[in-house]
Amino acid sequence: MSASMPQGHGTEPDSTRTVMREFAAGIGLSVAVFLLLILLPVTGIMATVIVPVPSLISIYRWGTPLGYFVPGGSAVVGGTLSLLLKTPQSLVYFIELLLLGTLLGSGMRKGWSMTRTVADAVVKVCAFGAVVFWWMHGHAEGGLWHHLEEQLRAILASVWSQTASEGTQDADLLTPWQAWIPILARLFPGVAVASTIIGAWLTLSVARRMLLLRGVLMPHWPAWSLWSAPEGLVWAPIAAGFLLLVSSFSLKLLGANVLIALGAVYLLQGVAITAFYFQKWHVPRLLQAFSYALIFFQQFVGLAVALMGFFDTWIDFRRLKKKADVLSSP
Repeated sequence: MSASMPQGHGTEPDSTRTVMREFAAGIGLSVAVFLLLILLPVTGIMATVIVPVPSLISIYRWGTPLGYFVPGGSAVVGGTLSLLLKTPQSLVYFIELLLLGTLLGSGMRKGWSMTRTVADAVVKVCAFGAVVFWWMHGHAEGGLWHHLEEQLRAILASVWSQTASEGTQDADLLTPWQAWIPILARLFPGVAVASTIIGAWLTLSVARRMLLLRGVLMPHWPAWSLWSAPEGLVWAPIAAGFLLLVSSFSLKLLGANVLIALGAVYLLQGVAITAFYFQKWHVPRLLQAFSYALIFFQQFVGLAVALMGFFDTWIDFRRLKKKADVLSSP
């Protein structure tokens, strides 16, 4: 599959009116979720998944330059609303999500593998976010980390005031949490990369389902349940683990950030293993949905699944290497 594929990727050419309706619907959906994010910040998780989807579909189906109408139009409309509502930080997040969808759609259209498509998009979006964050806050009073610490303290105080009961709203109870703020601030890069990886995967999953429902031709990717991270990647978290043992605090933080970021990769590999056995054992869909919710929202279950994905490099829970050896034998 290449960028020169016909419009619609195997479907009949749509009329101009139909195409414009699709573009308007894509822009409308992206901007509507952006407004919801501004009014209800708790919807950030939903925005991470939904906002990039219209841009991905548009780029994948229509290529250059037609496909850029959706991310470009969404950026213009969202930027105008952000100026009116005075929410520049929300706009930066919105632009990052549009960029994520654009890059994922471009990688799919170029016929890249699933791994390369996600990796390329994540690296570029995180680099863009880092540059913008430094440009906006790098010269803040006290430095970048101090500014981030103050933001985290404000968030913690806000959450505490909203959730603590009247009898427990003692400032002294916040002290243990406040002590962790400097470390949490310096783990922010790893958390940002990890969340981008998971967000890209969820976006890709939702977009692929929507494209399949429309009968659009898809890249020749293997089933998600068969996906594995590149084997050589396993040495990165091992090296990061050794950094946690050294005396240098800076190297410890580097190792922790790498472990958090790559933890998302092995979490997804663990999810793929889980999906493989769900399909093999014909587990009911309702039970599957409940299990996936536990994996992503219950930290200990998620950690166990990530460890399963990590050790799959050697244990090969799905016996994929044995099957490959059989297929490749004369």
